[in-house]
Amino acid sequence: MWRIVTATFMAIGLALGGTRAGEAGSASALDSPPDLVTPYQPYNLRLSPFYPRPNRAGGVILRVRLNGGRPLRLLLDSGADLIVISAKAGRSLGLSAGSETDLVGLGTRPAKMGRAGTVEIGPVSFRNCPVALVGGKVAEGADGVIPLSLFSDFLLRLDLPEKTLGLIPYPRAQSPAIPPTRSITKHRLLIVETVLNGKKNGYVVLDTAAYCSGISREVARSLSGSRIAPEVRLAAGTGAATGERVPSTVHFAIAAQDLVPNEVVAMDLSNLSRHYGVEMIGVLGFPELTHYVLTIDYGNGQVRMEPPQNISARSLQGGQNTNLPAPLAFH
Repeated sequence: MWRIVTATFMAIGLALGGTRAGEAGSASALDSPPDLVTPYQPYNLRLSPFYPRPNRAGGVILRVRLNGGRPLRLLLDSGADLIVISAKAGRSLGLSAGSETDLVGLGTRPAKMGRAGTVEIGPVSFRNCPVALVGGKVAEGADGVIPLSLFSDFLLRLDLPEKTLGLIPYPRAQSPAIPPTRSITKHRLLIVETVLNGKKNGYVVLDTAAYCSGISREVARSLSGSRIAPEVRLAAGTGAATGERVPSTVHFAIAAQDLVPNEVVAMDLSNLSRHYGVEMIGVLGFPELTHYVLTIDYGNGQVRMEPPQNISARSLQGGQNTNLPAPLAFH
């Protein structure tokens, strides 16, 4: 996670992105997926708003029990691929720290891998889940993060305006609800193509745990009128970093939609670009995503974004796909 530590700018956070094996065995630990224990049926999970600062929601929280312990408040993170909690919390839950790894975000942060025998999220339970244990806090005001991709065996309907996460089983012997076009990578992040201000093509991550949106420093300098404000410090979960406030308007063109964040920070995204193998030019954070319903098909690497009023209009028209936005392929 990262946040700006100034009096005038809101706290922001970027998900802990991925892992880089520090010892033999780290990668194999991640390659062994968790097992769904409860029946493969529809579920509807309630989400709670996360307020990193008063009166300003910066994400959504799931209450999670690891190994039957006390409920943890974990930030639902579409930009992470692991449950991440503090080593102190892990010890209290009986998690043994094993091989070392690096968590990759704006910087890198050392962690040790453990496994939770059970993970319970309301009526849904998993077993044998990998967990990254870090020294110190993961996110101020939360006990850690939980990846959206933990639920990737389901078609997901993340309704951020209504604060619900729907888990929809794929029909047996039928195609998923969103037609396939491209496979996702092992990282399972929502990385989609975008054009910034009609000029710069590249990739942006849809990040439900980012407290605001950001673009790379190089792109910020190249955009006409994007003057760079004085440098500000970022308190980063993957290491100290700096960023600059972008005072001019930045348009994110994603599919047929034009998204214009109220606040954008210029930062160094080269670490993420190297790790994920594509040029990362931006992060679209929770304040922009909170207005949308996201339908995510991890099996086929597809995500669909639409405002809730479009869904309501289709319901009134008997479910016809009028003005249904095209799904986006993600990496």
